[in-house]
Amino acid sequence: MKRYHWIVALALVAAFALSAVELSVPALRRAETALAQSGSTEITFWHFWGSPVRRTAIRRVVAICEAQMTGITVNEVFMPWDDIWTANVAAVEAGSGMPDVIVEDRPQLPRIAAEGIEQSLQAYIERDGVDTSVFWPFIWEQTLYQGESYGLPFETDVRVLFYNQTLLNDAGFDSPPESWEELWAYADALDEWNDDGSLKRMAFFPLHGNAGLDLWTLTNGHDWVQNGRPLLDDPAVLETVEWVQRWIERYGGWDAVQAFLAQYGDSPEDAFMSNAVVMKVDVAGYHSQLAFYRPQTTLADGSTVNMEWSAGLVPFNIVPATYSGGFALSIPVGAAHPDEAWEFIKCASGYDANVSWARDTTAIPTCRAGAYDPLLMAEPIWAFFVNSMEYGVTTPYVPEYGNWYGDTLDQMQEDVWNGALSAEDMLSEAQARVDEAF
Repeated sequence: MKRYHWIVALALVAAFALSAVELSVPALRRAETALAQSGSTEITFWHFWGSPVRRTAIRRVVAICEAQMTGITVNEVFMPWDDIWTANVAAVEAGSGMPDVIVEDRPQLPRIAAEGIEQSLQAYIERDGVDTSVFWPFIWEQTLYQGESYGLPFETDVRVLFYNQTLLNDAGFDSPPESWEELWAYADALDEWNDDGSLKRMAFFPLHGNAGLDLWTLTNGHDWVQNGRPLLDDPAVLETVEWVQRWIERYGGWDAVQAFLAQYGDSPEDAFMSNAVVMKVDVAGYHSQLAFYRPQTTLADGSTVNMEWSAGLVPFNIVPATYSGGFALSIPVGAAHPDEAWEFIKCASGYDANVSWARDTTAIPTCRAGAYDPLLMAEPIWAFFVNSMEYGVTTPYVPEYGNWYGDTLDQMQEDVWNGALSAEDMLSEAQARVDEAF
């Protein structure tokens, strides 16, 4: 018996020692990597992805590229969405403090390039023979200013209608609404009110999520730029504004809508995951947040179940349409390590890193072939997201007035929503501002 115990003890010690050796291998490899990189150049990379899902995802991209690059390490730095670009502009203007690489809002990139904030990457692209045809064509066009690229596309998005399938089924609907008109019928069945008349549950609100007047006007058949000029004072735009106003009135006015939505924060406490909003337009990447947090839903009978959600095309009035924006990786003017920054950008915008990022975040790869990678297509809803790109358009860049939407309708529309300005006066004034630039 004693001999048996002695043999067992030896076996346990051997197993423990082997486990310790196995556990130490990753640590040893990390140490070896650190030693190998001790003489490397460190570049600073600014991004705004701070959620658990996206911070992990961007760190994976950095790891992929550090493994492929020689003598370059990447210090990824989270910067809040509201600060990242203003901080970069201030640093470039001051001549110091800018990152080596920054995530830029791709539809705004031509305007930013024109203002001298980011530097041209054209010489690098031509030197290294980068095949720019691998990117979705409209995405690549967004990086160009005067025929030169100021950023390599990193991710793109597409807006779709997310809906709580559990609540739709509970109200007798099998599928999501497809038109503006159907949205009203769904809202009649899904809106809920408290005994005191205050809003308890909002079926849908067109300005909630990741959608605005610009997107909804597209679904009303309007082309924002015609013959090279923005067209704002148009019957289709007015009809869309009035449609949004009807939703605001439905829910008690602008202040009431804002107060209701202000009760909710970011995922997983946002209004959709909290069952306070049943349907909302958001980018495909929102699916990764839902999959990560796995929210629940309370049914009419009081029972709680796991939420089933899905996505459909953005409801339209005249034509199916959606907005597809996204981001590029750029090098600010005055960056300390532009050559090393370029190597990172080139890797991060490549197939492997693009697919890794898409797998984690459900963002659409800018590398078109990557969008059809089997790893991504294994997700049942993925094909729908990619096919939705067929309807995707972007806000056209107009050289004569680079920020034509931001300086006009985007800036003025809240005065319409709160009743301080009529829709007709807003559109007339906005068109006058645009016309002054031509």
